[in-house]
Amino acid sequence: MSMERQFKSAKVQLTLVGDKHPKGVKRLFNNAAANLTSDQLTLVSSAIESLTAEKCTATNIITTEELVTE
Repeated sequence: MSMERQFKSAKVQLTLVGDKHPKGVKRLFNNAAANLTSDQLTLVSSAIESLTAEKCTATNIITTEELVTE
């Protein structure tokens, strides 16, 4: 019996800092693609910064994999 890892889901977590959140607040965005590029993450964080008037100080990608037995 062998086990294989398969991509299940991904989330992008942005840490935003501003007047309302001086210590930062983490925002989670579900249903991200498995192969996000740096350019795509930059576009997302820039869009969120313009919508919230806060500064993105960190970006995390959280992935979930499942083990499938063959």
